Amino acid sequence: MYVSPLQISMDTLIGAAPLLGHGLEDRSDIRERQDWGLVQWLQSHSSTPLRDESQKHLFCVAPLDVVVTQSEQGKQFNILEINGTGIGGLTNLSGQAISAVLEDLCDFAGDLSAPDALVLVACSGMESEQAPRLNKLIHEKILYAEALKRGFDYSGRPARVVTMTQLLQDPATLPQDQPTIVLGYMKQFLGQLETDASGRLLLLGRQVHAAINDRFCLNVVHELGEQLDLEQFTPLNRCFLAGADKGVAYRLLNDFLARGPRACMPRRVRSVHAHDRAELIATVLNWVRAGRRCVIKPQGTGLGDGIEFFLAAGEAEADIVRRIDGSLQRIAEQYRLTGGAFPYTVCEFLDGCMIDQPGHPLHGHKYELRIVVYREGLQLRAFPSIVKISSEAYDPADPSRLSLINNITASAQAQHKAGLEYMLPLANRETLELLGLSLEELLELCEAATSFLRDVLDRVQDEPAVFGLPVAVQTANR
Repeated sequence: MYVSPLQISMDTLIGAAPLLGHGLEDRSDIRERQDWGLVQWLQSHSSTPLRDESQKHLFCVAPLDVVVTQSEQGKQFNILEINGTGIGGLTNLSGQAISAVLEDLCDFAGDLSAPDALVLVACSGMESEQAPRLNKLIHEKILYAEALKRGFDYSGRPARVVTMTQLLQDPATLPQDQPTIVLGYMKQFLGQLETDASGRLLLLGRQVHAAINDRFCLNVVHELGEQLDLEQFTPLNRCFLAGADKGVAYRLLNDFLARGPRACMPRRVRSVHAHDRAELIATVLNWVRAGRRCVIKPQGTGLGDGIEFFLAAGEAEADIVRRIDGSLQRIAEQYRLTGGAFPYTVCEFLDGCMIDQPGHPLHGHKYELRIVVYREGLQLRAFPSIVKISSEAYDPADPSRLSLINNITASAQAQHKAGLEYMLPLANRETLELLGLSLEELLELCEAATSFLRDVLDRVQDEPAVFGLPVAVQTANR
């Protein structure tokens, strides 16, 4: 079989990365410990078909983060967020699943009709001006860029891949007359985007036709508001609002569960949206004074940024206000969101399960499950990807922030360790035994995940206004 001499493997890229700029994180150990036979069995019983081909390019991939709680009735799965195409950890999946995601992006590029289509691939990192973080999984976004390039090339339109770092140094290097994929950090993009009189999104004067990263797409809409014409710009996933705003995701989940309750899931998620500082403070104070432990979550941020936990009924009002203001200020500064990332979601604190095996290095640490839902052809498939484990043991009498946050990157940064220290492969029988999780319970969760995402896509088409989308866009896709 012919192999182009101009190709390099991901292993080689990761190995050479420190010489090229900064080190990358190798997830091959997690990937190789995933039981593909187990995944295939789960998918054979949990995959959900799309309505029809009109939904094909509405969705690519989204990792659902799930807290497991224990009651007398058994384990209950609580979806915390949907996330989206900005997924960090694509390479935790098996090669077969990664190929399906990349093939979807390849097809998407091939179907973009503009002869000079411009697609932005955005990644997280560099949020803080004082301590910019370089993304150690940026090679996964390079896989995205390569898949898009392949799709353009297959359609007879050779494409170029460039970076925002390069364009910021020399804007003239942005190609003008051919399909182009621009790879960069969200913060690099946001300072250079604008709209023209017709509402087209422009990067350095050239029309942007599509973008990949749900949180980035929401930040673009937040910054440009009604000036942006979403009929001329395609976010992938099209349900990006739900992927970046927990409150929207919870409303969709509550509607889904109301129509068809699931024994393995709560009847509803208790949450409200707060649209300004006064409403946010009043809501938190009301919840805390009523003895309800709560969490605040800003819209469109990552790494647990801006999340605050209010667990003590006796916390002084001044301290609550100070912590809320601290969240607003940090998010405004780091994410270029004037006034903060409103609306904030205020939701119930869930006392999730912990690793309960004495002698285990992470005994007493809370965890979440990550279920990655992706599209393969006209099927939505679930891949039980990883267990995300907090970097500090949980003390219910005095819980630290790091014992409550199950974010791999945040934990690795705080503890100056590799992210691999705080994750386990989920499609792995030893991991399931460690968690006391049965195959039947995992199957229930996977089936619920694909059914929920199918329900979300139906509503993208049937009720586009729920997602801030114009009706004309979805009518055209039907």
